Amino acid sequence: MARQSRLPQRTPSVRFAVVEIGRLLGHERIRPALLEQLMDQIRKDGYLRRPVLVADGELVILDGHHRVEAVRALGARRIPAYLIDYFSDIVHLATWPDAVVSVVTKEDVIRRGRTGDLFPPKTSRHTMTVLLEDRPTDLDDLR
Repeated sequence: MARQSRLPQRTPSVRFAVVEIGRLLGHERIRPALLEQLMDQIRKDGYLRRPVLVADGELVILDGHHRVEAVRALGARRIPAYLIDYFSDIVHLATWPDAVVSVVTKEDVIRRGRTGDLFPPKTSRHTMTVLLEDRPTDLDDLR
């Protein structure tokens, strides 16, 4: 009887890091009114409540474009992020109900991030099968 060869299964990884904003690549445009609202809230609170979600390796922002731009405008050089194995099964991709683009793939997201050919605001909707906790971070610690 021949032995069945088994490939080792890869465990999807999620890791927390504070990353340089200048290294991150967006794949969607932002809404100026939403950006202003978020900047006001962060300025008032003095901290960023939730890390952004980023494709590990590619450094494409998956969730948090407005947070990145808000803290950048407030003088931050770094931002807390969850770096995720994007092509794993723990990341699900859909579009928002009112999105202009109705079908988006993970490959599209990465390509748009790399090329700067941005989707309209609030096109992609990423959800996770694992819980990512809020990690409030003082704005002064990000400068």
